[in-house]
Formats: sequence, C-alpha cells, structure tokens
Amino acid sequence: MYFRSDMAKEVRERYMKEYSVRHKGEPDGIKYTEMRCGEIDLSEIEIFNEAGEKALSRPAGRYVTVNAGKIWQTDEKTFYNCADVIADVINSMRKNKDGCVLAAGLGNRYVTADALGPLSVKRVIATHHIRDMSIYKESGFGDCAVISPGVLSQTGIEAADQIRAAVSVIKPSLVIVIDALAAACVETLSVSVQITDTGVSPGSGVGNDRGELSEKTLGAPVVAVGVPTVIDAAALVRDVTEEDCKRLKGMYVCPKDSDRSVSELSRLIGYAVNRVCHGDISYNDMEYI
Repeated sequence: MYFRSDMAKEVRERYMKEYSVRHKGEPDGIKYTEMRCGEIDLSEIEIFNEAGEKALSRPAGRYVTVNAGKIWQTDEKTFYNCADVIADVINSMRKNKDGCVLAAGLGNRYVTADALGPLSVKRVIATHHIRDMSIYKESGFGDCAVISPGVLSQTGIEAADQIRAAVSVIKPSLVIVIDALAAACVETLSVSVQITDTGVSPGSGVGNDRGELSEKTLGAPVVAVGVPTVIDAAALVRDVTEEDCKRLKGMYVCPKDSDRSVSELSRLIGYAVNRVCHGDISYNDMEYI
C-alpha cells in the first residue's frame, strides 16, 4: 500500500511494524533513542551503515525529531524553551563553532503550506555584511548570512544553484536549510520539527526533487530543519482501498489553521537559528531587531 513521508521517525515506525514480527531489537545499522528535555520530548534515529540506509531509504546520519506540540497555542515560556531545544540540537550537529552560518529558507512564500522556509529566515538576524564594522564587534552578534531563493517558477533559477553560488562566495562553516516537509500521519502535522545532518532536496516534500543540498554537494556542513505542513492525500487514505490511493497520488492536504501554525513555527525556527548564531541576544530583543 502507498506510503511516503519525509519524517524519518514515521518511516522507522512503519518499518518496525513488519521487522518486529520476526526479529527482536533494532535492525542492523539503526539506533533509536527517546529522551526528554524539560517538557519537550525528543527522539533520535542514527543510521550508521548501508544496511540502515537500505532499511529506511535514508542516507546515513542523525535524524532528531522534536515534539513541539501545537506551539501556536502555548505560552511564551514553553515557546522559548522549545526554541532552545532546537538550537541545542543544531549546535550538537555543528562541526565548527566559528565562521559564518548561512541560513537558507526554501519554498514559496506565497503558498502558506510551503512558506515555512522564507518566513523563518525573515526572523533571522543577518550580520555578515557588517562583520568588519566596530558596531558588530562590540555587539555580541555572530556572523550570519541569509538567503531565500524562492522557487524555480518565480526566479528561473534553481534554489540549489543559488545556494551553491552563495556558499562559494561566503564559504560558511555551516549551512542551515529550512524547508516544509510532508508527513504520512495526521498526528505529525505541524507539531514535529525534524533536524538532520544529512541535508535535503528542495521540493522533495511534494515529490518534486530539485537538487540535493548536502555537505557532498555544497562543500560545507549542512543541517536541515523541517516541519511537516502537508500530508499526501494518498497516504491519508491508505487504509481505505488501494484504488483510492492511486487516484489521490500527487494531491496534498494541509490543516485548516495552517496560516497560524506556519507563522508561529517559522518564528520558532527563526529564533532557534538566532540562538545558534547570536547566543547572547535575548528572545525579547529578537522581537524588535
């Protein structure tokens, strides 16, 4: 039966339903861990060999899922705590704490379910252009650049090509790519943040890969941050009939409160990236900068 998801946790859960019938423990090449940070639940999948890659159809690396919950309905304290957790996870994947961070927001800002990336980087404080000024050196800001490449139909240029060009000029020590994802389970929509050090392919959430963005293709470490904002309609009804699934392939569904959820989730991720880049800047100050 048809099943597709950008969420490594969902893919593992589906794989384990069949694997656990005949085997005990974790499959070869896969390590799964659950943890709790304050009030925030996290889970991590580590794929570390070819067997693990084949089992989950994912490249080797770390996949951390932060259960943010309905962040648009929480209080500010919980919101900021969740931003801290996301920032800590990104920092744990960061190989070099020095140098410039390039934040890239993928997607179409004019389509709500695809606007997570562009809206997130609007919240990120860009400082790369003032790094040689005295005001920068005295401020406590880090070195951060931002790019929002749009989509091919808007610019005529692939997002991956624009980001590669920016990397070749800026030579960042880390690229943080933010993108909307697709889920296979309704319970995951807009409440889970996936963070991985394996990169991402723009458009993969809706089956329209536009070029891989990873350390291999960019020449710089990449951390991808994503939130599932849509669910494949075929995956949504996969338990009804196989014929229904065939008819619904290529159609995507988003929650009715997408405007509010995407707005707050983009603020959450933007603030988390600011925490990574500008650790001394308070969340209250981020509201006004």
